Amino acid sequence: MKQGQAVTTYAKVLLTQAETPEAVTQAQTTFQNCPQLLDALSNPTIPEREKFAVIDRLFPASLRTFLKVVCRNGQIDSIAEIFSEYIRLARQERQCAHAVLEYVTPLTAAQLAAMKQVVCAKTGKTEAELELRKNDELEGGFVLHIGDDTYDRSVRGIARYMRRRLIRR
Repeated sequence: MKQGQAVTTYAKVLLTQAETPEAVTQAQTTFQNCPQLLDALSNPTIPEREKFAVIDRLFPASLRTFLKVVCRNGQIDSIAEIFSEYIRLARQERQCAHAVLEYVTPLTAAQLAAMKQVVCAKTGKTEAELELRKNDELEGGFVLHIGDDTYDRSVRGIARYMRRRLIRR
């Protein structure tokens, strides 16, 4: 089985096990915050029982068996991709769109709700999740990324647009 197929297969298994997105997010964060953990779990010189003991100590009970299987099959180094694919499939199943919102000043709850409505309208989905990223280089405003589309309403973007218009004249 090719690497991409394995990632998708594991993600689908995780989805069919009705794991909560919160448990997956928690595990994802654990791996991101401790890169040495991934090195240890993928190290062939460390006995499996020691790897499994670490999994039992660090991860939610609902994910332990899954992580042990992935580890046993030598695929733990792909866990980030597996979790990302799981999140993508879970969103797809819920008819939920994903967008990235870059901002300088945090948005209010009303502004975030309005952004989600825009994302839903643009994608035709019934729900939207926003991935928020602070970006001081924008100088103000925001940039919204929905799939391959970008809506730049930042001070930096407006200045760039004005410069291009002036150069054309």
